[in-house]
Amino acid sequence: MRGPLTRRLRTVRMPRMPRIPRMLRTPPRLRLALGALCLALLPVVAATGPLGAFGPGAQHAYAADGPVADGSEATVTGSGEFATLKVTVSQTRNLVDQVVKVSWTGGAPTVSDTAYAANYLQIMQCWGDAATGPTTDQCQFGGSSALGAGAGNQAAGAYTNSRQLNYGDRLKDAENQPLPPPTPSGISFAPFRTVADDPVSPGNWNEFFDVNSTNEVPYARTNARGTGEVWFETQTAIEAPGLGCGAAVRDPQGATTGRGCWLVVVPRGTAEIDGSPYTGQSGGQLQSSPLSPANWKHRLVVPLGFEPLGSFCPIGAEERGTLGSEMAAEAVTRWQPALCQTGGKAIYGYAQVPDETARVKLLSGAPGLVFLGRPAAPAETRTPVYAPVALSGITIGYFIESQAGFGAPDEVKARNGTRLGSLRLTPRLVAKLLTESYKDGNSRFAESTAKNPENLGRDPEFIRHNPDYTGLDFGGKLGDALVPQPLADTTRQLWEWVAQDAAAREFLTGVPDNAGTHGDRAYAGMAVNPHYKDLALPVDSFPKSDPYCQPFDDRPSFPLCIQDKHPYASDMHAAARAASRGDTLARTSWDATATPPAYKKDPPQPAGARAVLAVTDTATADRYGLVRAELLNAAGRFVAPEPAGLIAAAGARKAGPDGVSGVSSPDPAAKDPAAYPLTVLTYAATVPADLTVAEGKDYGSLLAYAADRGQTPGVAAGTLPHGYAPLPEALRAQTREAARKVTAEAGKKPAPGGSAGAEAGGATASGGTSATAGGSVGGAAAAPGSGGSTATGGSAPVPGSAAGGAAAAAAPPAAPGTSGTPAAPAATAGQAPAARATGDTPRWVVGAIRHVLLICLVVGALAAFAGPLLPRFWPRLLPHLRALRAGAAHRDEGR
Repeated sequence: MRGPLTRRLRTVRMPRMPRIPRMLRTPPRLRLALGALCLALLPVVAATGPLGAFGPGAQHAYAADGPVADGSEATVTGSGEFATLKVTVSQTRNLVDQVVKVSWTGGAPTVSDTAYAANYLQIMQCWGDAATGPTTDQCQFGGSSALGAGAGNQAAGAYTNSRQLNYGDRLKDAENQPLPPPTPSGISFAPFRTVADDPVSPGNWNEFFDVNSTNEVPYARTNARGTGEVWFETQTAIEAPGLGCGAAVRDPQGATTGRGCWLVVVPRGTAEIDGSPYTGQSGGQLQSSPLSPANWKHRLVVPLGFEPLGSFCPIGAEERGTLGSEMAAEAVTRWQPALCQTGGKAIYGYAQVPDETARVKLLSGAPGLVFLGRPAAPAETRTPVYAPVALSGITIGYFIESQAGFGAPDEVKARNGTRLGSLRLTPRLVAKLLTESYKDGNSRFAESTAKNPENLGRDPEFIRHNPDYTGLDFGGKLGDALVPQPLADTTRQLWEWVAQDAAAREFLTGVPDNAGTHGDRAYAGMAVNPHYKDLALPVDSFPKSDPYCQPFDDRPSFPLCIQDKHPYASDMHAAARAASRGDTLARTSWDATATPPAYKKDPPQPAGARAVLAVTDTATADRYGLVRAELLNAAGRFVAPEPAGLIAAAGARKAGPDGVSGVSSPDPAAKDPAAYPLTVLTYAATVPADLTVAEGKDYGSLLAYAADRGQTPGVAAGTLPHGYAPLPEALRAQTREAARKVTAEAGKKPAPGGSAGAEAGGATASGGTSATAGGSVGGAAAAPGSGGSTATGGSAPVPGSAAGGAAAAAAPPAAPGTSGTPAAPAATAGQAPAARATGDTPRWVVGAIRHVLLICLVVGALAAFAGPLLPRFWPRLLPHLRALRAGAAHRDEGR
């Protein structure tokens, strides 16, 4: 219905604006194309451009020449009533954002298996420059109190995980220290002071940490043997800006180091801050905060040494871009600061991009150096060189704490809150997790999975392979796994492993797990979610195909859908970090006060009640302290992704695609009983003819480093992160030969009509088996190992290409180093000596794309500024432009 106001508005005639000349107008299609180009390139530039030391996605630098911190474990001892308590931190130097193990002995068992009444530890991270350790106002603690006291359904005293220091008239601190000024509500909170002395709101959480970001462990249980362990995330200034850990500082000698921090453990006994027993307190539980002076005086402090954040490579050095698979990310970022001190001291940036983007880049004519697991399609005009650089794996990483069911035996209940260290998965169980087939991986209200078990813990097939989970109850958890969203070759490889298993294939066709050729009558009769029935495998994504959305009567326009309950992780790194924090990334908490109303992110699961799975890579799983599941291989063995299993699988790979030499392919059907089925061999690749001589020299140095010092396991700059297996010598020899070839052939274009099918990755190594006429052997004969360590002291042959056909000869065992650390090898042709490092490098920006963003922003700013002004000033400018045009025409007539 139209009212008078509507009718009046429709009759108003707007004044006609002067027409803007055609030369100043842009066709709509061109405007759309330019806008789309800017939007498409924005994430590329954002992901690859240098963002500064504390920008999103900033990479950590690893300190140079520091001692390898594998030996930086530290133990501290309590005092007074806690004199028998010894706390050990597994790593205290060369730290980044990662997880360390905190374990202890000599503690009194926690009172109650189902609550935290007394005798437990409280752990937090703090900053502070005093040699004696931090004060309470320098510690990140209290954020978890947003969930209430206690951990899940395990109760604790009202203020034990808070910063509140006043507890009423019945509980006063015996230290008699003045309380901080109270808030208007009368509560005295221990203040939080940031490293930069920023303004901070009083309370249990603030602008710098909250329940979703804090790394505090408010309750750590001591078992009946007086021991315990937790996994603690050491946060840098990126994750915890209020602490500033790892921020680059210069010492008096001018060297750059990372700001140190502290790990603080406050043991809680059986007495309260006034000396009274916990049994006399409300609920028979300790009530006070660990930040109260009488509790704080018992603290144990451990100094933490962080790697400096930022870039410390030589200023003005050449920048060499690399990009590619996430499987290489942990290794390349660890190598970066060492590489910029190697050879020509170039800065090697790294951008993580999808595998297909890396393949396109490789054949683009400006290849740089890319990292990938599968080669580009053969091209007539370009011949890539492939060099193996990293051996790791895809894994189902997990953080699961024991959670007894209601009727579980006492011995099962006694394990409540302890971390479980074993998990076995078959391809069919993984298929169940990845197809929304468990109720808790979909919705308990969805008809598509109404007859299926709730989660792994209630699946008889899972219990058969994991009897230690009998009696446990993971209500609402373990119905799926966190999975990365980007398309990836590793995702395809995981699905290939699922597809090669007959039981999994049968399940995906709709046959219940208690029927068919591979079913078992003892199983639950679980069937695949019908939205995944006959899923065509393999695919390079993790589909979320069930369209079910849970409706609500009070908000009919806002149902709860799969992407809210079970969202993607941005990549494998994000999935692993979230799992280590007990964070499912779910958004199921309705916030009617938001504008517009929306589901907001759920907090992490409480300590002692965490159960999260994540699809990630082995190196990132190790970084974040995730346990890695044992997977069933084609030989019928459950194998963990340890170095031995990765190396065995590397030796069981099959020939690569026809027309591509130097590259082998994973074989999910390999029958080696020792082989881990999801092993990934990552290659570095480039096209020497498309490089300049200087680029070839620098990329050759990178490959030479990766084949030698880059294969030495460790945590310091330039070493191989844990979670990777050192390359067998045969693969290193291939990489050294590729380094020589890239250096020697850079910039040399093939003669017209020359062969485009030349060998990739080197024809012969120093041990020397020549390539056949049909193509090179996919791995040359191995020379005796003189560099980096090799697991098990042997080497695995690398299958040749389909054209070459022959496998490389096995190498003799490498000579062991006298000190346990292999000596660096002598430089070979085209290989510069490797040096230790001093920091991180900026991320590589893809060629001229960096300028596109700037141009888009400048043009947009000019348009935004000029757009409103043109209608105002155009009438004034038009006569002048006409006069100028008339004058120009008059001059033309006079010529």
